[in-house]
Amino acid sequence: MQDSDWGNSNFENDPRQKLNRAMMPFIDDVYYSVFGRAIQIKRIEQPDDYILDRKFAIDTIITLPTGCILTGQEKCLDTTFGTLTVEYMQNPLTNEKGDWFNLAAQFYFCGYATKRRDGFSMWVIVNWASLVLSAFNHSFKWLENKNKDGKARASFKYIKFTDIPGNCLIASKITPRRA
Repeated sequence: MQDSDWGNSNFENDPRQKLNRAMMPFIDDVYYSVFGRAIQIKRIEQPDDYILDRKFAIDTIITLPTGCILTGQEKCLDTTFGTLTVEYMQNPLTNEKGDWFNLAAQFYFCGYATKRRDGFSMWVIVNWASLVLSAFNHSFKWLENKNKDGKARASFKYIKFTDIPGNCLIASKITPRRA
């Protein structure tokens, strides 16, 4: 996300942003089921906190009952690919780096909204550091693709939910692969 995107009505009207906002109560339900009802959830929505998203791709802060915090990135999708995706190059033509290079969140939530947008058909919460280190140690290889949306320039890396190493999953609701 660019500095100029904050407060930009085009950004706020982006279909992905609208989907994320619509699904926030359901993301919260997932967090409560995983981390307990006593947590506090704060989204990065205030100008004083924007640096967390701009510099470190952090969307959410969960405060545990002990006072410890967990920082996270959230992504809601309305397709059925069943993959966790991370923006690689925001603009490959200018070598502008994406979230891949600065994602400092402790966890990453990725969920696929149901057609009625009344929950998620599948989701994962991964320990981001464990996932990065697993790939670095060659436990798996990220796949790469380019955005097919005519308005978007970004390329992205992805992994199928079912290929995420078990030691990297905090929690999940995964639809098994069809044979």
